[in-house]
Amino acid sequence: MLCNVHPRQLPIIFAHDAWYICFMVLFAFSNGYLASLCMCYGPQSTSSTEAEMAGAVMSFFLSLGLASGACISFLIRALV
Repeated sequence: MLCNVHPRQLPIIFAHDAWYICFMVLFAFSNGYLASLCMCYGPQSTSSTEAEMAGAVMSFFLSLGLASGACISFLIRALV
């Protein structure tokens, strides 16, 4: 929202397009790599009888977080 994208209503804080690329790389790393590691190692840290339930709960909350983030982005865009 603060990058150099037109039309603008907010001030431009990150004027160069390289900032946008850096942010996307950081988001891809945090959501892609780290979330995948959590999904792989999370069920292994529980007992074998609870591993399936742990995987299902983790998948649900990951989906819930992604969906709520997408919905909040529409709300923030409507407010700006």
